[in-house]
Amino acid sequence: MNKLFIQRCSLIFSDSISMMLAFLSAIIITRIYHGEFIYGAFAQFFPFGASKVLGVLVLGAFWYKEQYVKRRPFWEELLQIYRIILLFMIINLGVVLVMSKGSLKVLIVSFWVIFALLLPLLRTLTKLLLLRFGLWRRNLYIVGYSDTAMKAYNLFANNSLLGYHLCAFVNPVSFVSQVPTHLPAPLIDVPKFRYLLASDPQCEVIVALTHYELNRQISLISFLQHNCISVLVLPEISGLALFGAEIEHFFGNDQLFLRLNNNLARNVNALIKRCFDLICSVFIFILLLPLFVSIALLVKFSSGNKIFYSHQRIGRHGVPFYCLKFQTMYPNSAELLAELLANDQEAYTEWHKGFKLRNDPRVTPIGAWLRKLSLDELPQLFNVFKGEMSLVGPRPIIAAEIERYAEGYYYYQLVTPGITGLWQISGRNDIDYQDRVRLDEWYVKNWSLWYDTVILIKTVGVVIRRSGAY
Repeated sequence: MNKLFIQRCSLIFSDSISMMLAFLSAIIITRIYHGEFIYGAFAQFFPFGASKVLGVLVLGAFWYKEQYVKRRPFWEELLQIYRIILLFMIINLGVVLVMSKGSLKVLIVSFWVIFALLLPLLRTLTKLLLLRFGLWRRNLYIVGYSDTAMKAYNLFANNSLLGYHLCAFVNPVSFVSQVPTHLPAPLIDVPKFRYLLASDPQCEVIVALTHYELNRQISLISFLQHNCISVLVLPEISGLALFGAEIEHFFGNDQLFLRLNNNLARNVNALIKRCFDLICSVFIFILLLPLFVSIALLVKFSSGNKIFYSHQRIGRHGVPFYCLKFQTMYPNSAELLAELLANDQEAYTEWHKGFKLRNDPRVTPIGAWLRKLSLDELPQLFNVFKGEMSLVGPRPIIAAEIERYAEGYYYYQLVTPGITGLWQISGRNDIDYQDRVRLDEWYVKNWSLWYDTVILIKTVGVVIRRSGAY
């Protein structure tokens, strides 16, 4: 049986199961919330089997967006899924609000929310099961063997759930001046590549060539477009704000335009981000209030220190503010640091590399525990309330770090610094300062509310694993 057919059917079956489980769960919730609810209510609301039609429409929307054929990174696929679900939920609620039965409104909202949670979970389990039996694997070829090709390989190799198996790198020219020895797969020529494609039409190809090589291989790319399931072209560009970028072209012309958007420059986006910060920070503060009070008492009575510590940091537009933390250091921390740096060359080098010390003598035992769990940063919720910080953004820097940010400081001061950010979920103190600046630049250029949500979700996992925290 065709492997692609099995993959499609498995994903459609998984989505259908998610839908049925969501509906059954919604019925239970509605019966708890509304005692008068009867099982026939949904049938009354959707006569003539309209509920089945709704399910077909949802699956049809996923099919139209090629959810069952194209493979996307998890968070990008999830974003597309939620956009589709949100659209259907809005339409569904628009009809429901006309009805007088409150039980139906609870049923519909419960159904869509549970469906949004179950669908990605069951899809992931389905893909893992298919991987286990070798049914999710898809062969991958990369045209090119330069650094651009290796970047493409690393992107897909780090996303194992995509199920790609790299078969070979393809040399698009007739000769190779110097074959790299570090390639993780064989390097083959175009004739052999064409022969392999003939027996493997369900493979995918990434074209990762330089600008010069890309323009010379248009005929090969056209051939690939008609002889494999998907062709991805990786242009040799970096540093652009690509999230929300629009591809434009003129009728009858081969020229391609990228319309780049400055997302945070729009006032409506800045307002959305501020509202998101306020709503989420209030929820987090209420949820963690018992923990907040417990830590405050622990800090106060364990060492006699002040509960909070404030330090001047650089905020948006270069305006300084005082960043709050739980006190994690001894009262004479400045003297302890000066003494250590004066007598320990290794500590001096580590400090001036990233303004951090793995074994910091200034930190109290309770403070070390708080730092490991990142709980020392909870008081920064007050900075968020005041508008000095955001939940997500670049980490606030001190004045001495401006010089090290170099050109990246231009992007840093465009936004409000955050409690967490792309740096924290990408390795934190385990990555060097230059990469930290690069990640901050990427975040500012590609901001979206969805990315803020993803970063917050991934921060929870990082905190639990205590990755890079000290």
